[in-house]
Amino acid sequence: MTATSNPAPDTLWQDLADALNALVSVGRFPAFHNLYGTDNDWQHQPYVTSSHANAPRVVYDLTTGTYTVTTRARTLSGEHTRRKRRSRR
Repeated sequence: MTATSNPAPDTLWQDLADALNALVSVGRFPAFHNLYGTDNDWQHQPYVTSSHANAPRVVYDLTTGTYTVTTRARTLSGEHTRRKRRSRR
């Protein structure tokens, strides 16, 4: 896909379905989650894991506004969350 092309939404959804089916076919069953709480300033942050313990994760990076491939440790450490606001004292 080039920067100038703009595929139809139905095509994008089919691409997502194809990618999920490819993961299932190799035994990596995706599971969808949502980080939400004090660690990310109460913002919904979806991420996808796999049935394999060492599999990469796909997390919605709140700092860039895009999905990114990362590790469990980086996801749970809050690396992909917005920076906390400075407190007024």
